[in-house]
Amino acid sequence: MPHTFLTRRSFLAASASALGAGLKPAAAAANPLYRARTIVTGMRDETRIPGLRRCLPQVLVRVSGNPSLEAHPLMPEIAKTAEAFPSNVSYRDLYAFRPIRDEQGTRDRPYEMTVEYDVPAIDALLARFGAKPWVEDRPRLVIFLAVHHIGNEYVLSSTIDAGDLQREAFQDAAWRYGLEVVIPAERMLQQAGLDVASLPQAPLSTLQSLLDASVGQRPLAGTLNWSRELLGWTSTWRLDHQGTEHRWGADGGNFDAAFRLAVGGAAQILSGNGTPD
Repeated sequence: MPHTFLTRRSFLAASASALGAGLKPAAAAANPLYRARTIVTGMRDETRIPGLRRCLPQVLVRVSGNPSLEAHPLMPEIAKTAEAFPSNVSYRDLYAFRPIRDEQGTRDRPYEMTVEYDVPAIDALLARFGAKPWVEDRPRLVIFLAVHHIGNEYVLSSTIDAGDLQREAFQDAAWRYGLEVVIPAERMLQQAGLDVASLPQAPLSTLQSLLDASVGQRPLAGTLNWSRELLGWTSTWRLDHQGTEHRWGADGGNFDAAFRLAVGGAAQILSGNGTPD
């Protein structure tokens, strides 16, 4: 989640051209997977170095498709050397065009920090974890999601008003794991007869038949239920890979966490790094 003083919309919509004085845009990476980003509140070492330590596990996960690396026993020690690996660090001012107040011009102004990495350096680092880059073509995940909230039920589509923030959260999760997600159109869902009652029972083969396999589309099906007891979301997910249907999920938390679990689990399965816990 972005810092509390930033709305999700302002985080995503801040102008890429709005760079502060003396800041340069991110250099183009040979491979966009070898890139990570985080939010910092200034460019001084006390914010930059922790940001680099957050970005290093992120790029290792993006390149390998293996979310479990974040919890690897080696990661805390490797993260201490995070300054050694970037090839370029750049900043985007998330408060561009806003007047400077108090210390926002020096210490408290939020930036999106983008870190670029050289391919050989990250590949060598992955080898230390016993991992390797996920070099195969990555599929496009088409999200089939039934949502049950308090007094409101719907299948997430590309246009439903209630799903605006959820669509954005899926895009955040997709970027985090180096995948592309597609939210289906309302018309397609209606023509297929998919609603909150039928979707959880729909075979993945049926969902696959609705998609364009020639561009690598694969169905990722799930349910999202609000729990009054947990004050959070319970999620379950389904994905077919090489003829095996994989299921995973979690109880509690916000929908950002649920969607990271969904896309990260899909990445782990499709990259051949096992199955989500």
